[in-house]
Amino acid sequence: MPIADTPNAQTLRELLVELKNGFTLHKPILIALETAEHRTSVEATIDRTITLSQPMAWIEQYGRELANHPFVLVGANTLPAGQDTPMTVGRSRRCDVRIENDSVSKVHASISFDRATGEYFVVDENSRNGTRINGEPLAPGLPSSVWSGAHVAFGDALFVFLDPPTVRKLSKLAV
Repeated sequence: MPIADTPNAQTLRELLVELKNGFTLHKPILIALETAEHRTSVEATIDRTITLSQPMAWIEQYGRELANHPFVLVGANTLPAGQDTPMTVGRSRRCDVRIENDSVSKVHASISFDRATGEYFVVDENSRNGTRINGEPLAPGLPSSVWSGAHVAFGDALFVFLDPPTVRKLSKLAV
């Protein structure tokens, strides 16, 4: 199967099926949390601790809870030939990741991947309504580490961040 850069899937469930059928994902994703009731339940459990002894439990739970939610791909590509420039997030057509939400600034934040450490970082780009990771506001201009399973809010738009290895594990668990 040729390596495609973009899946045809619109929801997490569809993406997991594509992965099971041979699609290779090298970019993290943001899964949209859309409904007010889901947002409330997520905010109520936002402080749940992910332990190394039970890493698959939360992956399976997200797979069930978020299967029908839309997602967006977020670069940078983690392959050695991938880009090293941060991906911009915002309402503007010029942003790499576009979010149609009035609380999101034209250029709201950026997401980058540090190849040396294997970590992802989010930077608030002096947005009007702020950026939060697991409810904690980010200081504008300062990189903050983001990890798989973290809830990331750009203004009022709330997402779950999943890195490529986590999505691949989830696809193996999906029925």
